Amino acid sequence: MKILFLLPLIVVSLWGCTPWEGSLPENILARVDGEPITLDDFEREFKELILEPGRGMDQGDQIALKEACLNQMIERRLLIREARRLGIRVSQDELDQAVQEIKKDYPGQGFDERLNLRGITLEGLKVQLEEELLAEKMVRTALQYQGKIDEEETSQFFRTHHSLFELNPKARVRQIVVSDGEEALQILKRLKNGEKFEKLALEKSLGPEKVKGGDLGYFSKGEKPEEFDRVFTMEPGTVSEVIRSPYGYHIFKVEARSEPRSISFEEARPRILQELRRKKGEEEYRKWLKDLKEKARVKINTKRLNS
Repeated sequence: MKILFLLPLIVVSLWGCTPWEGSLPENILARVDGEPITLDDFEREFKELILEPGRGMDQGDQIALKEACLNQMIERRLLIREARRLGIRVSQDELDQAVQEIKKDYPGQGFDERLNLRGITLEGLKVQLEEELLAEKMVRTALQYQGKIDEEETSQFFRTHHSLFELNPKARVRQIVVSDGEEALQILKRLKNGEKFEKLALEKSLGPEKVKGGDLGYFSKGEKPEEFDRVFTMEPGTVSEVIRSPYGYHIFKVEARSEPRSISFEEARPRILQELRRKKGEEEYRKWLKDLKEKARVKINTKRLNS
């Protein structure tokens, strides 16, 4: 249950914050415009980060992760306050839905056990979730690019990123897969004698797509295991020989194929505009967040953090 909202960090280090080695109480790690970030608050969020599956933690990682965690907490405090200043709110329905989404990942008693592991009550979780959702809404608001994008900029993106608008060949394929080579040969013989591929897939195949007559849908070369790429040498309507893979013995039928082609500028234009707006929104967000942080009075007890 990871409730930390991973805000876009400008850098990992604690930029824009004044180190403070003075008389901050031992239990206060930082102040954001007078509002404290306690050591307990920090340790709870840091613990949540290091509980992520697969996260290795040598000493260098731990120092960097501590700084990133505190930086994120500072930014979230600033975002929450700005959201409230602008009248942004989180409804009860939104909060209830967020709790239910978390519960889905922890069936039975798992949800309560996870709360106990984190040392938090359900009401405490709701408070944290409300703050996370507020910060998320503020980020989405700040990321929205309202300016215009001229035609020349759009055309230049198309020219300099032309490889993005090349469509690879695709094939729509059915398969029958079994675990025994002799059985596969018998099925192939029945296919050559005129039996329907879909019927035999439903009857014999081990793959979950058997319920759809073995239909794997469309895929591009390289998307599936290399044995599947044989279908790109076949014509639509044809059936392969038995092909062995680490997953079993396959028989493929190619239903249709599309040839590689280039997308025209007019066809690509909506995607280009979307990408340019995203990039410009991120640039403006970084500037906005930097300005917000520089205006704030943020004090960090770096000595306490590193200890």
